[in-house]
Amino acid sequence: IVAGHNEKGLATIIMDGPAKNQQIRKLGHISTLIWSSDEAPAEVWTGEDFGARENIIQPPPNGSGFRIVEFPPGVPGMMHRTNTLDYAVCMSGNIDMEMDHGVTVHMKPHDILVQQGTIHSWLNRGTEPCRVAFVLIDAKHPPNNQLEGPGPQELKPVENFPEGKKPPLPPIRRIVTTHDENGDAVVMSDGLAPQRILRSRGNVSTLIWGSDETPAEIWTAEDFGMRKNDIGPPARGSWCRVIDYPPGPGRMHRTESIDYVVCLSGEIDMELDDGEMVHMSAGDVMVQQANLHSWINSGSETCRIVFALIDSKPKS
Repeated sequence: IVAGHNEKGLATIIMDGPAKNQQIRKLGHISTLIWSSDEAPAEVWTGEDFGARENIIQPPPNGSGFRIVEFPPGVPGMMHRTNTLDYAVCMSGNIDMEMDHGVTVHMKPHDILVQQGTIHSWLNRGTEPCRVAFVLIDAKHPPNNQLEGPGPQELKPVENFPEGKKPPLPPIRRIVTTHDENGDAVVMSDGLAPQRILRSRGNVSTLIWGSDETPAEIWTAEDFGMRKNDIGPPARGSWCRVIDYPPGPGRMHRTESIDYVVCLSGEIDMELDDGEMVHMSAGDVMVQQANLHSWINSGSETCRIVFALIDSKPKS
């Protein structure tokens, strides 16, 4: 689903159907490019289908790429790295990410990986396909061309809920990778994403990670998931967050951002400013281009959505 604007400047759905830019890679996994950007702030006003761009792994300088990759069982992995900040969301199935010296991280549905330019390989050792959503953002090259990072860091505990309140869904497991002083890819932290906030309307917002410049910073020890959880991303930056929407009404709002949206579980309606509605179910993805909108859960179950927001140009 892609939202844009019509000739009157109102938000509208401009695409809704199967994503077509799909490639079967030589090792057997299936890569579908959903959208991309090639500058910071990102362009959202031209009407171009950025999902029709060339489906290559490394995003353009100052740009981003949003793709879904399906890993069939038994397909061999390939060690590789990109100078990118990656938000990787396991949508379905199970998969292993292998790094230097055989260090392996196992991911299952709803797990989110923040990868900071680390060498890795994806291996599906199960019996069912695994589908992963990737957002890659152009990042800084290593200082002095040395893959040297902060190594493992202590993870803060997940924030408690207000007394008498119970979260509608379990907290999010977040894995973050980095490099150690020897240049080896290592796990920086692995545990529950610490910044979880109960909003006034009952939504639960968990900030996973962020960036405040493009190319993004990936060589420090900072936990960008502990930044102030503002709705809009920083100038030339990004947010990755998860929001759990219990049944209930929404609120009209917009941000100067291009939003890559993944519905992980449940169902939800997005209402646009002229009353147009679009329905999302688990497994659906959306691209939102600075649209005025509201999220309405008319069902009986909580809906979990992952958002990657990237700063975009204001309308000139």
